[in-house]
Amino acid sequence: MAPPPPVAAPAPSSAPAPAQRVAPGSPEWNALTTEQRHEQLRGPENPRARGHSPAREQREAAAARASGPQPQTAPPAAAEPAAATSTDEPLFAVGKFEVRESQLASMLERQAIDDQRKATLPASPADYKLELPADFKAPGGVEFKIDEAGNQATFDALRTFAHSKGWDNQMLSEVLGIYASHQSAQEARLAEISRAEIAKVGANGPQRVDAVSRWITGLVGAADAKPIRATLVTDAHLRFYEKLMSQQASQGAASFSSQHRVAPDQNKIPGYDNMSFEQRRHAQDQAAARRR
Repeated sequence: MAPPPPVAAPAPSSAPAPAQRVAPGSPEWNALTTEQRHEQLRGPENPRARGHSPAREQREAAAARASGPQPQTAPPAAAEPAAATSTDEPLFAVGKFEVRESQLASMLERQAIDDQRKATLPASPADYKLELPADFKAPGGVEFKIDEAGNQATFDALRTFAHSKGWDNQMLSEVLGIYASHQSAQEARLAEISRAEIAKVGANGPQRVDAVSRWITGLVGAADAKPIRATLVTDAHLRFYEKLMSQQASQGAASFSSQHRVAPDQNKIPGYDNMSFEQRRHAQDQAAARRR
């Protein structure tokens, strides 16, 4: 019987074995698959990284016995490394990283933009300008102005916050625009409510408001009257102050009424109990003379 023909040995693969260490960027590195490159970067597995857990090992052993013997399957064939095309950019090793030329150019461009932005930032919180955006329009036709003097502490804190977060003046202006829109909307709403309440009091509403305002000013002075007059926003407020005006004008006096009053006893002699006998007789004679 003739011996079987010899089997040709498989051709050696151009890619090195995964266990062999390969320098990144070398021709052998380019021949590796993605999985093999990851394995090269990860290095050997640390057996102690999994930890020791008897309970877990018992569960895994019980699950393996319950599932029965597993069929032996052939390991998947390693994927052939894709041939690099002429359009692929080569990878350059930078320390422990690998980058392409386009990626490096993009990172340098972003860094240059960020450096330029930082160079144009205000040097200190005091250098920030409290300005509204150029295209800002307050809702409701309300004219809004930033009252820096009346809110100095608040705006100083805002400047400090903007400087700590690396904002430029344009970003601060956009935030101020949001704040101004909110405040203007509230003022427009209050003005609308005030107009509706004034219309509710009738045609002579402005005259009544003016009379109450002058009365308040004369009572407490112009400085204290200003915040009090600001409360005249509803018909109920106006009627309340008009009632106070009426009470002050009358000084609390009321018209006389004899209702529920007991008429005096005409037959009773005042102070009779404290009189002597002669005084009582004299008072009785006078009362009898008046009745005749």
